[in-house]
Amino acid sequence: MARLAQYMAELADLLGERTNVHFRRLTKGSTILNARIDREATPKVRDRVAGVRAGDAPAEPMRAYNALNRLLRDDNAVGVLRDAASRGIIVRFPGREVAEEKFSSIRQRGSIDGIVTGIRGKDDTIHITINSEGQQVSGCETTRAIAKQLGAKLFEPVRLFGRGRWSRDADGVWALLTFKIESFDALQDIPLTSALAELRAIPTEWGDSAFGELDEMRHGKGSKRNGGH
Repeated sequence: MARLAQYMAELADLLGERTNVHFRRLTKGSTILNARIDREATPKVRDRVAGVRAGDAPAEPMRAYNALNRLLRDDNAVGVLRDAASRGIIVRFPGREVAEEKFSSIRQRGSIDGIVTGIRGKDDTIHITINSEGQQVSGCETTRAIAKQLGAKLFEPVRLFGRGRWSRDADGVWALLTFKIESFDALQDIPLTSALAELRAIPTEWGDSAFGELDEMRHGKGSKRNGGH
């Protein structure tokens, strides 16, 4: 029942027009959800579903489409959305047939912003934990020398630089596996209003040709545009 409720909730988000789309019945056999759409809402629902089929629908129905595909993939199944009036398939859900694109490990240089929350270790490799965007990151390590410097920044914001190893799952979510800290910068924890005030206080001189110079930097010298941005 709980799994069926997940399918029903995502299908409702895909179709939209919640007050005019009603659950009708569950057909025997494979899980077949039947919905009834009020006459006045039918054109809007068909346009919304057509957008999903074309891949250019708004964010919410596309999210629901992807969520239904994930549910089907996890259940080793595929699915279709049919229009009873035309007796045709209007959207296919490949489910298990979608190739899972995973990256087990990618190494590259990068940086991580966060607040230092812990420093531990007894050997030459010291482990650092930071809070980054509300999540605790524990895969960072560094040398004793850098750890000693970071100790002075405990519970303060920093930007860590180094070489990391990341993985990506089939849903496109990246996860940090390890990060070797090679250096860091201390960050100022100030309100946005104060930061904007400091930027406004910077003296600037804009000459008559400033706009043209900015345009040249953006599009290249001597470039010609036709209504582009």
